[in-house]
Amino acid sequence: MNNKLKPLQTIHLALCGGVFLFALITIFLNRDIMFFDANPAHSAPFNPIFPIMGLMTITASIYFFRNVISKVDKTASTESKIDQYQSAFIIGAALLEGGALFNVVGFYLTHNAFFLIFAFANFVFLALRRPTKEKLISDLNIPYPDSEML
Repeated sequence: MNNKLKPLQTIHLALCGGVFLFALITIFLNRDIMFFDANPAHSAPFNPIFPIMGLMTITASIYFFRNVISKVDKTASTESKIDQYQSAFIIGAALLEGGALFNVVGFYLTHNAFFLIFAFANFVFLALRRPTKEKLISDLNIPYPDSEML
């Protein structure tokens, strides 16, 4: 059980790093032609789609994670609980990454930095989702002797 948290933290770092590097590269490529405009008439049809999708992925990630964690059997073994936590975390984090990347692509296509706000929001939620021993123990209600093995 000692090796369950480290892979999740590595996956989390890779997802955050991928979003950050992709955004950095697209900003670098568009630095001379980028602008900021929240008016839907100037970037239609993209303007409503990308921000809504970004906000929907944040909501879906939170809902999915809480839903899966609430269905974890309290009497199951700690190993089984952690496996379900890993699945919930990976899918929730992938939703957040997808929303961020989707908005970065919106920025890349339109050169409108407005979409970076929603990419940043998804990135912040992803960064705050970092798995720690304390979060794992509190989310799964792991008792004392098993919690020390994490």
